[in-house]
Amino acid sequence: MRFTTIALAAATLAATPAAAQDFTGPRLEANIGYDRLDADTGVAGAPDHAEGLRLGAAVGYDVALGPNFTIGAEAGIGWSLDDRERAAVGTSRVGIDSGRDIDVSLRLGARVAPRTLLYAKAGWANTRFEGEVRNASGALVSRVRGDEDGYRLGAGVEQALGRRLFVKGEYRYTNYGDDLERHQALVGFGVRF
Repeated sequence: MRFTTIALAAATLAATPAAAQDFTGPRLEANIGYDRLDADTGVAGAPDHAEGLRLGAAVGYDVALGPNFTIGAEAGIGWSLDDRERAAVGTSRVGIDSGRDIDVSLRLGARVAPRTLLYAKAGWANTRFEGEVRNASGALVSRVRGDEDGYRLGAGVEQALGRRLFVKGEYRYTNYGDDLERHQALVGFGVRF
């Protein structure tokens, strides 16, 4: 009887970690969501934003800070599939388009349930954007392309789907300075190794 009780207790303890995820180690994810780039062009009537679907991926590594906290680093890249915003300014058409978006962040997380991690992140981001002016007949008059660096802040929740798989939801705010900022709401699906 005593052996059976010890065996059941050991089996229970051995099975418990399989139900929980430790949220540490390397991870890889794909993400999709809403992306909006806001820009103050200073031109009356010109478009001030571009928005649409964003597709991306990220790689990261997390380590434990005690039993319920993690700290990690993450690098990501994404592409905005927005429709170029255009507006008439006099006899010209002015457009703005957001493109590639990359970032490197630090992430601090707190386990709030055996399979749920809440986290906040902060880091550096870079965006590539394009603005253009076309005349009334549609011919290109000028095009401006640029890269802007800024800081990124975000928060999210990660839910384990077993030992390795996870889903997450995340909001990100990025400020590039020069009256240029970005808002993103993403859903990610990933695996831990």
